[in-house]
Amino acid sequence: MGYGKEHDFMSPGHVAHALLVPGMPHLTADDPAVSWKELSKAAIELGRELADDVDTWLVVSTQWFTVLGFQFQTAEHPHGVHVDENWYAYDYGELEYDLHTDPTLTECWIDSTAAAGFDVHRTDYEGFPIDTGTIAAMMLLNPGGRKPVASASMNLYAGPELMTTLGECASLAAVNSGKRIGVVAVSGLSTGVHQQWLRPQDERIFSEQHDTWNRRILELLGTGRVNEVLELREQFSQAAAADSQFRAINFLAGTGLLTAPGDVRAYGSVWGTGAAVVHWTKS
Repeated sequence: MGYGKEHDFMSPGHVAHALLVPGMPHLTADDPAVSWKELSKAAIELGRELADDVDTWLVVSTQWFTVLGFQFQTAEHPHGVHVDENWYAYDYGELEYDLHTDPTLTECWIDSTAAAGFDVHRTDYEGFPIDTGTIAAMMLLNPGGRKPVASASMNLYAGPELMTTLGECASLAAVNSGKRIGVVAVSGLSTGVHQQWLRPQDERIFSEQHDTWNRRILELLGTGRVNEVLELREQFSQAAAADSQFRAINFLAGTGLLTAPGDVRAYGSVWGTGAAVVHWTKS
């Protein structure tokens, strides 16, 4: 079974890149664990490499979740200081953000999503709580808000097929807007969290089972076997408590780029959870 609709990748507007990146604020820490530093470095380097090849970053984060349809950020200039509800006591618990919304791409994405039968909502009010995942990912990939952003929520009750459709709608929005975009799914892998305070030097994956599953999924993604990952998604979710049932991979598959092997830039643990930086582009 194929996922994602084919679009003309030589046209001005298309999905040029797809990325899976972590959304944990630990990657911005002043004194990071080795794994945090490696993941952060991979994301920063990838952002630099792609900066001149994308017009806009299009983002879906598992940490911006909704229960009624999909919300799209339409505020022109979200900015401020976000205090993370879990990690506020650390230097990475307060995150400054300065984002600029791409109105053209966002409206095209809203239109294509509505046309697909989804309930869509525009979010535009001062002080809206931008999620940690979106902020952390953009701090690494898009420091200083150099490129505009289009972002949408992940509906808690949207099944994997609906998330694939959301990815297809994003791809169609790129074509309709004439924008060359980088699609970013902000998601972890396994989500086992150590239930005690850790020093950076004590960082480790939650369990051997979670590590085995994470590596299995990444090996499949790295060899272009996304269909096997999609078939294993539910089993992975149950065995390793995958982040939001790993529906982020369905969203990315909807862009049509995941038929190519993924470039796994980094893998490691963040407070026990599994995290990776993976990049796809047109083969």
